[in-house]
Amino acid sequence: MSWIGRWLRLPHAVLCAWMAWFAVYAMRPFSDPDTPWHLAAGRYILDRHQVPTTDPFSWTMHGHPWVTHEWLFEVVLAALVEHFQFVGAWLLYAGLHALTVLVLYRLGIRVSHGAYLASALAACAATWVALDFWTLRPQLVSYLLFAVFLWLLSHVREGRWGAACLMPPLLWLWANAHASASIGVVMIGLEVLLSFVPSLGRLQRFSLSWPARLHLIGAGGLGFVLGLINPNHLQTFTYGLLSTNKDLVDNIMEWHSPNFHTESFQQVVLPFLIVVFLLLLARRRPLPLRETLFFGGAFAVTLIYQRFLPYTTICAVPLLAAVLADWEESLRDFFAWRWLRLAESVLTAAGVAASALFCAEHGHQVRGPVDQHFSTSAYPVAAVDYLIQHGRTRRLLNAYDWGGYLIYRGIPTFVDGRTDVFLASGVFDDYLALQNVWWQCPELLDKYRFETALFPPGDSIVTYLESQPDWRIAYQDGTAVVLVHQSSTSSAKG
Repeated sequence: MSWIGRWLRLPHAVLCAWMAWFAVYAMRPFSDPDTPWHLAAGRYILDRHQVPTTDPFSWTMHGHPWVTHEWLFEVVLAALVEHFQFVGAWLLYAGLHALTVLVLYRLGIRVSHGAYLASALAACAATWVALDFWTLRPQLVSYLLFAVFLWLLSHVREGRWGAACLMPPLLWLWANAHASASIGVVMIGLEVLLSFVPSLGRLQRFSLSWPARLHLIGAGGLGFVLGLINPNHLQTFTYGLLSTNKDLVDNIMEWHSPNFHTESFQQVVLPFLIVVFLLLLARRRPLPLRETLFFGGAFAVTLIYQRFLPYTTICAVPLLAAVLADWEESLRDFFAWRWLRLAESVLTAAGVAASALFCAEHGHQVRGPVDQHFSTSAYPVAAVDYLIQHGRTRRLLNAYDWGGYLIYRGIPTFVDGRTDVFLASGVFDDYLALQNVWWQCPELLDKYRFETALFPPGDSIVTYLESQPDWRIAYQDGTAVVLVHQSSTSSAKG
């Protein structure tokens, strides 16, 4: 029964409780703008047994080049949904999160040399603080592999060079699941470079033997070559250069700098960062140079692009575990008392059982097909039903955030969440001019000869089209407005 005693510890109860809460959180209806088109893309690939290299979904860019850098995630998602309905999507969502938390937990233990409770709390905090970014999208694979690479690098530093052998195939997986595989290559390069940096004040250097450095360099090079084995080849590694596009950065929220006036950043992210920095300042012992610089670098990038917040919170885990290890030593002495150890085991068993019951109680929420799990407040479900029933799917001017759902429903989009497809051609600029009713809006309406428009009530373009004699409202509810052009109405009657 000794193995039961080893598992009945407070850190495991903390992990179970957090992963159970997230599993129930993942049962919510879909609301992310991009989830539907990822599912549709995976279904497209499965049906045709090939990865598209040109756009099959929009009517403005149909047949133009499209970098399908997330195809592997999309195929897995679509296959799970095809066989298990919504349960499949939920399993992928909650499973990737659970794996990330467990890897971070093991990473914290290794870096802190046994700070189990601190590692569990830090691992849970990492995903809680960045919860807004943990949606069912391919980035989940990137977060997991980022954590795995930190864990593997800690093994290599301890002389376990075999861990480097896992990096090349993981880089191939990363390159085919999300276009952030260059992060893995950069991590390996930084690990080697930082091994030459001497101690800086309180930042204590780490040692890395030459064989370990050579193993890492070889793993990074081979991983890069393997990563080129994908439908997009080098573009998978260069896709991140889109962050230099001003239109993308200025208009897509996840590419903005953090807004610390928003509720999530003000009440969750900012307090977390303050706690981390205070703990670093308060520690009298030397700080680990590698973990501190990784966290500082990720934080600096996050200040430019808020979408990198999950990487910052992940980098905080080994740093927090190392810093809090001092405090946990005294806590271990406290729990050395036999009766307290028994109480811990009882409380842990109760916590694990409660977590399991919590999941079971909400299990009914994952039943049924995916179509029943789209949020009617986030997506224009009823309005799209109207468009399909009345044959209003041609030359549609649609809201950007609804493009993904339209793709899922089989309606060609004017623009959608695959922003890169529309940037070079100028379609994205034209969409901004139409949505915001800039001076060239009338000219663009004539240029594209729209037959239908689909936007949220109150949008500027809706107000403008309502005032035009050749446009009228055909359908409206609390989520969406459908407007039709008179010439298309006449054609339909004819």
